[in-house]
Amino acid sequence: MRIAILGAGSLGSLYAALLSRIPDVELLVHGQGIHGAHMTAHGLQLEGGDTHFVSNSDVFFSLEEVGLPEQSSGTIDFALLTGKADQTASLAQLAHGLLNENGTVLCLSNGLGHAEKCIEILGPHRVFAATSTHGAWRPSAGVVHWAGKGQTVLGSLPGGPGETEAKALLKVLESAGLEPVWSSDGLATIWKKVLLNIAINPLAALTGVENGALLQSDLFSAAFSTLLEGAAVARIERVNIPEDNELERLLRQVLTATSSNICSMLQDIRAGRTTEIAVLNQAITARGERAGIATPLNQMLTSMVIALHPQ
Repeated sequence: MRIAILGAGSLGSLYAALLSRIPDVELLVHGQGIHGAHMTAHGLQLEGGDTHFVSNSDVFFSLEEVGLPEQSSGTIDFALLTGKADQTASLAQLAHGLLNENGTVLCLSNGLGHAEKCIEILGPHRVFAATSTHGAWRPSAGVVHWAGKGQTVLGSLPGGPGETEAKALLKVLESAGLEPVWSSDGLATIWKKVLLNIAINPLAALTGVENGALLQSDLFSAAFSTLLEGAAVARIERVNIPEDNELERLLRQVLTATSSNICSMLQDIRAGRTTEIAVLNQAITARGERAGIATPLNQMLTSMVIALHPQ
């Protein structure tokens, strides 16, 4: 099986490190910047929940600034898009050239709208819904820290591939310790992850804390109230999400499992990168306005993140 990981930041590097240990899996890992250059020249080190070194002689690392090799065109069975939301369109274009005749894509980026972008570029028959609750961050270039074990959820979208087409990949993800789960409702899968992100990311970013600190009563109350605003928007859009008590249990579970994780939005602010607030809380506010639903907490968090770190 040939797998491409496109946009290998923290999460993509984690998936690359774990998948590199699976026999009969050939990996292409595409990164950028200092981290990507370090992987290309020296390999990748996994730390945290597990320790493993990925040699650049065992995995093909490519660099955005250099481009993909021509010989990789049309060879990939599964492409995992793991970059930031604003990279989704460009990564989907890369995947378009890499996939073989039956190749498919799953986008693990945060936020709303990325599945639609992939479908627009690749066609619905090539796109799975996908989310990940694994926690990862990069302490330095060429190093990824596995901060919390979670799940990888794959699901079907209207007109898209189903569980049969995902079977081989699910088996590989299971062998890699990435805890795959299949969902027959891909849209609900995406929305559940978005609800967790809008609750965790801006609060952790604004307070500068690891995820586990949000379990404190006052912070948890603020996080859960933010999540409930998003849930109201999802329900008005007829998305099949769990009841509130189940959403609360899920939020606590993820915060506990990723307690030592530095969320992606806090990493972005510290590194001076563009955050994903536009496809998270800001997107909830925009959808709420269209539906006539007030989302004051999401609007406030959006304003605060943008004021702290202009986009």
